[in-house]
Amino acid sequence: MLKLLKIEKLSESNLINTAVFAAIWGLAEISLGTFLHASKIPFRGAIMSLLATAVLVCAKVVLKYKGSLILLGIVTATFRLFLGVGFNITPFAAIIIESVIAEIVINKFGFRRTAAVLTGTLIMVYSITHGLIMQALFLGIDIYKMYYELILKVTNKAGLSEELVLILILLIPVIQIGLGAASGSFGFSVGNQINNMIED
Repeated sequence: MLKLLKIEKLSESNLINTAVFAAIWGLAEISLGTFLHASKIPFRGAIMSLLATAVLVCAKVVLKYKGSLILLGIVTATFRLFLGVGFNITPFAAIIIESVIAEIVINKFGFRRTAAVLTGTLIMVYSITHGLIMQALFLGIDIYKMYYELILKVTNKAGLSEELVLILILLIPVIQIGLGAASGSFGFSVGNQINNMIED
């Protein structure tokens, strides 16, 4: 495990490329992340995780050195922490953890589509779990009961049964995980296109 997390000594080109990807990801985090947070759009954490997956998988085709995605995550998270609106540690931690997941999976299985899909899947599983845990910690476990009662109230007015509501609630994380896998596959395709341009 420690070998998978080791960061190699960086050349000047690796430093520059890492900084470029960190700037792209960091600007997306600040602009889109701030917009989503301010607008209170549902599943905003999942949306940012989809973005993170695509960037991390795509970046690995250029940042080939070991530990590259971890370093990319550290730089991006720091960028987000100090230049974003408000001093929020949650996005900082999420970016680091997502980067570690991507680094471990891709280093373990190589840069291939199956590894990219697995990366997206695991990042989205983390994103869902993170959201549930953080809400329970800050708002208490009863928040889930309140959510469920609110959903039932709305869906009952629409004439939906409680069983159907439960199925729909369970489908949400399944859909999110599927989108995470798709984002990993998308990042792999874009990464291959970048690689072909570099080789040409």
